[in-house]
Amino acid sequence: MDKLNFDENSHSYTLIKDNGEEINLVSVTQLLKKHGLSPDYSNVDSEILRLKAERGKVVHKELEEYINHKQIGFTGEFETFYEQCVCEDILPSKSEFMVWNDEIAGTVDVAGIIKGQTFIGDFKTTSSLHREVVAWQLSLYAYLMNETFDKYICFHFPDDHTCKIVELKPIPREEIERLLDCERNSMLYERKTFEIDTASCEKLITVQSELKALAERKKQLEEQEESLKDFLIEKFEETGLPFIENDYFKITYIAPTTRDSLDQKRLREELPEIAKQFTKTTPVKAQVRIKLKD
Repeated sequence: MDKLNFDENSHSYTLIKDNGEEINLVSVTQLLKKHGLSPDYSNVDSEILRLKAERGKVVHKELEEYINHKQIGFTGEFETFYEQCVCEDILPSKSEFMVWNDEIAGTVDVAGIIKGQTFIGDFKTTSSLHREVVAWQLSLYAYLMNETFDKYICFHFPDDHTCKIVELKPIPREEIERLLDCERNSMLYERKTFEIDTASCEKLITVQSELKALAERKKQLEEQEESLKDFLIEKFEETGLPFIENDYFKITYIAPTTRDSLDQKRLREELPEIAKQFTKTTPVKAQVRIKLKD
């Protein structure tokens, strides 16, 4: 049976075949970096990168020990992950396991069940999250496992008291195979893109510019309205009248009061089971975000 060895110092994978042949495999991390699909940290101070990497190793190891051996950790990242598992009905089943074929290899951070659905996941301790990179990582792992998961998730720890669960859209299988074909043929992978025709561009710019102008005018009018309301409240309280009315409008005075609201954050923290029981999941349709450049 084939065996895979991992050298942590060089972060390299070696596949040992049944016949004793040794094959050096390309890691998923190396593959993405080579083809320009991972962030460039060359401008970041090396000492900062080293400290971040060390912290990331500690957190990864702690989460691995909990998932695989039920050992309770001590870092803030562990505590927030544990709370999320309880609140979101997450059952991680295994962590830090290697996947490979005869070309590439990688190590999956976590896999399991979330709200009754299968998931494959990654842990990130970076301050910002590069969603596309993680989507590629998880999709390549799933490809190597020859499995399809219901959800592809990143557990993002931007600091030691926050765990964000970020669901990602997997990379289509044909794109993964196109990337691997590029690697086999010593070609660089190029992202698919499309051009917007001139007429559509002009229409987008016009619509966005008009919306921006309307938003600014709306803000100005709301500020004027608020000032007028403050003036009216002052007059009502001076006269004690409940309302005034003329041929154009009726204005009613509403006395100050209090309003009760549910502290959802505190509920999730102190009574996670009850919060989970009354949590509703609502589908959100696909959308695009348009931002005009100055």
